[in-house]
Amino acid sequence: MPKILLFFSLLLTCLIAHSQVGIGTTDPHPDVMLDVNGGLRIRNYNDGSDNAAKDSLVVLDGRGVVHRIATSTLLANMDKSLAKYNYTPSTGLGVFLGYHEELIVFDNQEFDLKNEYDSTSGIFTAQQTGLYRIEGQIKLGLNLTIGFGLRLKKIHPSVEILADDSFTNFPGVARRFSTIVELNAGDQIAFYNILSISGIIGVSVSLSANAYDNYFTIEQVR
Repeated sequence: MPKILLFFSLLLTCLIAHSQVGIGTTDPHPDVMLDVNGGLRIRNYNDGSDNAAKDSLVVLDGRGVVHRIATSTLLANMDKSLAKYNYTPSTGLGVFLGYHEELIVFDNQEFDLKNEYDSTSGIFTAQQTGLYRIEGQIKLGLNLTIGFGLRLKKIHPSVEILADDSFTNFPGVARRFSTIVELNAGDQIAFYNILSISGIIGVSVSLSANAYDNYFTIEQVR
């Protein structure tokens, strides 16, 4: 019994004398009270609720130090998709009679955090599964009274129209859409110009030469 009391007395003295305690290390980090060099097992703990996860989470920083942060902060720092491109046409889209759909290649990158859009093929490939907010706009270079519009399509692994504006024959009006879609990792999407021309011969149809008239943005929101 005296030996046990002596042991705890020495341990208490050690804890009082030093502000840090190291387990498996003789050099505990000065920023923490307890530095464990090895695996950590907790035998008894209280189960949290889903509501608790909406408020805050426990995370480890690059040093392995435990912190509690707001869930919104964690989501804001995730490596999400964010891309914006525009398009300045150098040649007309061509002369079409009847209905036509043509892929638009937005060739001018403003930013693309994860390099997911190929400005050569005009295809965006999602790297992560999630919800994406997608906006797009195009405008004709001439105030022609023809039907045209902007379409968003998923082209892989299956073909599906995700968004489509109206192409009513109003001259000088930009065609645009804003939508939120769910994409899986590896899904590919692309933007298309749709034209409906009847009885017009020898007219070169092109998009506006102003970059801000023809653009898209893709933002992963979750």
